[in-house]
Amino acid sequence: MSKKIFAIFLVMFVIIFTAEAYTADKTGFPVQYEDELGHKIILEKEPERIISLAPSITELIYFLGLEDKLVGVTTYANYPPEAAEKEKIGSVTEVNIEKIITLEPDLIIADSINKSEALKRLNNLGLAAVGFNPLDIEETIDMIKTIGWLTGSSKKAEQIAEKMNFRLKKIESLIAEKLQNTKRPDVFYEIWSDPLYTAGDNTFINSVIETAGGNNIGKNAEGAWPRFGIESLILADPDVYISSPHSAAGGITIKDILNRPLFSELKAVKKERVYLVDQDKISRPSPRIIDGLKEIAAAIFPELKDKLEGI
Repeated sequence: MSKKIFAIFLVMFVIIFTAEAYTADKTGFPVQYEDELGHKIILEKEPERIISLAPSITELIYFLGLEDKLVGVTTYANYPPEAAEKEKIGSVTEVNIEKIITLEPDLIIADSINKSEALKRLNNLGLAAVGFNPLDIEETIDMIKTIGWLTGSSKKAEQIAEKMNFRLKKIESLIAEKLQNTKRPDVFYEIWSDPLYTAGDNTFINSVIETAGGNNIGKNAEGAWPRFGIESLILADPDVYISSPHSAAGGITIKDILNRPLFSELKAVKKERVYLVDQDKISRPSPRIIDGLKEIAAAIFPELKDKLEGI
């Protein structure tokens, strides 16, 4: 993972897109929709040519069974694997407007990782482009239902949402029961290793950690993606240290983390409570976020791993 890719995380949530609330009576076409930033679209008929400006949206399009309508994705679209075969319209931060125009989309969907200027320009060109920014799992489920409505796939979206809600409630019940007899462990989530960055308050990752029963150390730092010095890390002394294989160029292992200078001072290292999780599952608001939540919860409470695997 290059520093260029890491930069994507630093711009996440700088531009906020919040989907308007979904209501069950939104059915049929034409439909009108306006996101929080005022991007308005009118869809006269069910979209046949869809462009995704973010990997999370690409994942959702496949979950909805609309992959045959997906005519363009970003260079970072890697799930499912066949998404990589789709036509590329640039990166999540630098979309190719001209390429998008040539693909003649009738619906373009973005999330907070995209620049608002690009979305505004697409709207000004008369293209139907809207963005979303779910900050927790519940908002992700609402977004899925809204996108299902916009794409004429409400029934499938409702099925996905119902399954996600069911699994979420079971996980939350397990965590709530656990927290009756123990305090929330302090958790540090490593976004990037050198320099060290973490997830702050009002971020999707923070929400996942809190839902999984942890106390996110990064939420008390300044900014969404704060830089964390080794002195501050030692002072915070997390019970659990979580990273991903992609938090450094060339990859990273648990052994690499355990052998870092001064990390031997950390409680998490002394007790070997260092874990690697799938970064994409944790940071992308898509149906896979429930699997990401399970990974985080299992890292925070290893004794629940078997029960979590059954959810």
